[in-house]
Amino acid sequence: MTQRRIGILTSGGDCSGLNSVIRAAYIRASLLGYEMIGIKRGLRGLASADPEHVLLDAAICNESMLSSAGSILYSDTNLVAYATRVGLSVNDIRSVLCAGYKKLGLHGLICVGGDGSLQIMAELLCAIDEIRLIAIPKTIDNDVNGTDVAIGFQTAVDVAIGAIGNVIDSAKSHERAIVIEVMGRNAGFIAARAGLASGAHVILVPEFRYDINMVKEKVKSCFENGRGYCILVVAESAESEDFKHRREIIDGVVKYTRIAYEGIGKHIADHIKEIGIDARAVTLGHVQRGGKTSASDRILGTAFGVEAVNQIAAGNYGKLLCYINNRVETVDIIDCVKNPTRSLSLDDPHVQLAKQLGVYVGET
Repeated sequence: MTQRRIGILTSGGDCSGLNSVIRAAYIRASLLGYEMIGIKRGLRGLASADPEHVLLDAAICNESMLSSAGSILYSDTNLVAYATRVGLSVNDIRSVLCAGYKKLGLHGLICVGGDGSLQIMAELLCAIDEIRLIAIPKTIDNDVNGTDVAIGFQTAVDVAIGAIGNVIDSAKSHERAIVIEVMGRNAGFIAARAGLASGAHVILVPEFRYDINMVKEKVKSCFENGRGYCILVVAESAESEDFKHRREIIDGVVKYTRIAYEGIGKHIADHIKEIGIDARAVTLGHVQRGGKTSASDRILGTAFGVEAVNQIAAGNYGKLLCYINNRVETVDIIDCVKNPTRSLSLDDPHVQLAKQLGVYVGET
């Protein structure tokens, strides 16, 4: 009897914790008698004429994967661009994905992706009866609807906290206001969590509008009360009346919007200089995607990897795994992507805590 085979791939932007998922899925699959293969370069790899893959084993999936960032299977965000370039329709893409699945002889498929990848999976893969799919949420932005936390978020927050701590030392030495711009795309979770944990005096996120004059007043108060420095944490996608990011609508197999962030950190720093205070902007950028994987992301990735295999073994397909109240739960992918993203809300406990500490978080 041929051994049943499960495939796993990582799609979209990289983050810490992906390798923990792969390792745990391999171990659990082996214990249940499955062969486990890793499909390289995400959904585009699966759609290739000859999908490149690796047979996972104990030598590859060792404990060092728990701490390493990125993905040993690589990742890819260009399926839509690729399909558009070669003129493939939605049905064409479904056909090549199904062909790749069959060519690899898969009994089930685990896809790890963010909100964009999940939308593509729902539109393309869930419509194919032959593909037995389980999806796992990962994104440093933590904006996937349905789950309390996604893989990669906590490590990104920890990296941001470490960087902000280094910047604070410089701000104190030179009596400056320093604006730290963090990632997060359209959600302010990283900014709110890292800003609160670092003692920031101002936290600006895309969910809440802000008054630049109020920002200036808060900065001035930091210098007038004898502190002599000010730390501002700003989400990359925050905007104002005089500062908008550039948006480009892309028509492909799945429609999406590409946003070019124009440097809100520098914009805020320039405004602060207008009141005679030396201000600098620091953009953390992609350093937040790496770093030694945090304990919480290692455990979360492990829990997701194990449960993904359990769901396939139980014949429960078309599901997104979510972490809710410290437990792994399942929801239908289709239901999740009806409202695919979530945002920071006013009643978020971290927002409320920051406000009670006198941090300016915008006009909430």
